[in-house]
Amino acid sequence: MKNQNSEPSLKPGSPMTERKPWPMWPIALSILTFIILYTWVQLKFRKEEKPYEPNYEMQERRNQVAEKNLYDWFSLNAAPSAETNDNTLSSGHIAARFISGPLENDLPSQIVYYIPRRPILIPQLDSLASQSSFSINQPIKLQLSLPEAFGDSPNFKLATFYKEGELLILAEMRIENAKALAAFDIQSPSKTYLFEIDTVPIETASVKAKFYLEGQVREWTIERIGGPTEK
Repeated sequence: MKNQNSEPSLKPGSPMTERKPWPMWPIALSILTFIILYTWVQLKFRKEEKPYEPNYEMQERRNQVAEKNLYDWFSLNAAPSAETNDNTLSSGHIAARFISGPLENDLPSQIVYYIPRRPILIPQLDSLASQSSFSINQPIKLQLSLPEAFGDSPNFKLATFYKEGELLILAEMRIENAKALAAFDIQSPSKTYLFEIDTVPIETASVKAKFYLEGQVREWTIERIGGPTEK
């Protein structure tokens, strides 16, 4: 007697039924369509942006300081004078003050933001003299004595900023880092230098000047003579 629960057996030689695989062309078409659509959307709606260029960005910030920036600070030209001495200048009205904390705490926040890096200031200043007043459109003169190893270096600069009666002068060495200062002989003979600072943007009746070197600032007031003044 035949078992009713047994499965029918295939006849010898009969083909076995096979499941056909899904066709791949609809999937490939979907992927290709998505790529084309995504590319079109990116090209159509993306915003054009300049590539990030660190050197360019740093130079742009320097250029902003070189002229008038958003906070009304001016960068004034402080050029070496052809003269080497000026007997009309004095140091009696200039007071010295030591900076106990970081330089950034003593500078206006706008200056700290716009200067590309912390300035490397000269470590020693033997003397500083200036006039107590200046005439309209005439430069402010500074006579400073410092080790000639620093003063004769082409990397020695006076970075000068002005805003609303405040004049900031940073005596800096534009070198790679603070360690590079070791290449300059601080024991070299002292030499006197004369600088002239442009005063065209200055319209206040007086100017509070600050001269910065490493760990110290010299402060004095300069009166402006002639011409209209800002209150």
